Amino acid sequence: MLENALKNAFGINCHLEQIKLKGLPLYMVSGRVFYSAVMGDASFLIVKLSDKEKFGVVAFKKQLSQYMEKTGLNVAFCFDDITRVQRDALIAKEIPFISLPDQIFLPFLGVMLSNNLKRKMIVSTDKMMPATQCLFLYLLYKSGNDFFIKKQAADDLGLTKMSITRASEQLKQMDLIREERVGKEIRMVPNYRGRELFEVAKDYLINPVQKVVHTEITKEEGLFIAGETMLSRHSMLAAPSEDVYAVVKGSDIVSSFEEIDTRWQDDITTSRVELWKYDPGLFANNGEVDPVSLAMSLSDNADERIEGELQSFLEEYKW
Repeated sequence: MLENALKNAFGINCHLEQIKLKGLPLYMVSGRVFYSAVMGDASFLIVKLSDKEKFGVVAFKKQLSQYMEKTGLNVAFCFDDITRVQRDALIAKEIPFISLPDQIFLPFLGVMLSNNLKRKMIVSTDKMMPATQCLFLYLLYKSGNDFFIKKQAADDLGLTKMSITRASEQLKQMDLIREERVGKEIRMVPNYRGRELFEVAKDYLINPVQKVVHTEITKEEGLFIAGETMLSRHSMLAAPSEDVYAVVKGSDIVSSFEEIDTRWQDDITTSRVELWKYDPGLFANNGEVDPVSLAMSLSDNADERIEGELQSFLEEYKW
């Protein structure tokens, strides 16, 4: 692809050969791929950077000199994608670069630049955002699908175009999915399935519970069985003294709650209601929250009995 792109850009035959470089610091060779390039009378070295590397023009400028001194060739860095700010910084420092399909700055050979640059979206990969977890659960529980159309997923989950874009980008950066464009469709393809997908993603998942309130309420429309109450239905765990329900924060139901302080009113039968960061109804089944969200809602519980029964419940769940 790189060979053909350079040939088409300058109308000159291009020959690339992958090579290895020795005698350089580890950070200048680790994770990078090197190509010897010949185009007409010009010979140069292409340094293909890993997409996990941090961008720094000052470091690239220093490395450029070291590569040129080592090989005696002109050198160009190759990026999967760059932003307008990054492109302009490279040009200002006179650092040759290639970023396909239409950002090529090779002063020793030729220049082809386009204003068709997308702003690169940067999202945290420490923990999932609530919208990302919604999208993840959507992909997880529909594991029979080979791919998912982004627009359809957004419609099904009630997410805006921006929210679905940020959510899918976060899953991509966590290496949980990849995206493929087919015509006008953008397809999301999970890199794992079922239990394996859950296990790989487990450290990224968040506790969906934002707040807990105690109120004198019985089960009603819009509330879903959750927490220890749900777990007790699927294990040997005894039912808790308070029924536990979940509802999305901001629900109209929440505004009707009369919150009770159980420390002072222990003579009233109350329910524990978890206010969630996303709608538990999206993945509920038979009035109960989904297993993965249940597991994450109990993840901060230090009770070994709960931890053990939860583990058994997940092992028996048919992924």
